[in-house]
Amino acid sequence: MSEPLVIVGAGGHGRETAYAYLLDHAPAQFLGFLDDSATGSTTEGWPILGTIDSWPSFAKARFSITINDPRARRAVVARMRATGSPHWTTIAHPDVRLHATATHRTGCMFLGGAQLTTNIRFGDFCIVNRGVHVSHDCVIGSYVSLNPCACIAGRVRIDDGCEIGSGCAIRQGVKIGAGAVVGLGATVVKDIRACTVVAGTPATHLKDTAPW
Repeated sequence: MSEPLVIVGAGGHGRETAYAYLLDHAPAQFLGFLDDSATGSTTEGWPILGTIDSWPSFAKARFSITINDPRARRAVVARMRATGSPHWTTIAHPDVRLHATATHRTGCMFLGGAQLTTNIRFGDFCIVNRGVHVSHDCVIGSYVSLNPCACIAGRVRIDDGCEIGSGCAIRQGVKIGAGAVVGLGATVVKDIRACTVVAGTPATHLKDTAPW
């Protein structure tokens, strides 16, 4: 039997991840959550084990970080690595469709209904949420968040730290630079510069963000 799971972040996304994990794992294989702003248990009755900095007490477990904001997720990874070497794990809902030629690195999660076709590459600590579609030959960087029902056509490149809003449509061959944010329901038809926020149909520039 593999080591039990601890989820970092007890918000809604973390609880959805716990649900997905427990669909094909025994309850004893999930220990609970680490969270700096919650105590006791979640509404589902899952225990809050302590703060994020208490993770070494559970060092034999596997860890999944379920904080959707890419910058916050990267900061938590760095914070935990500063005090040891956590055993990160990837979680996939049992109905995810991930072709054998699709690859991912450590700490990713793929939630229910995601459809991921051929020759796709994911970096570290990516979140692929419910109902996301990613087509052939895409390259997805590390710490990318693809929110529910985003639809990404073939040969798209999404660099590190991007957040792609729910219901977005991204045209074939587009490149989205590191740290960019694509707003809810946007339609992206041309390249997006790094560290910018875009929204609308077609997506247009709203503002710049801090460097990734």
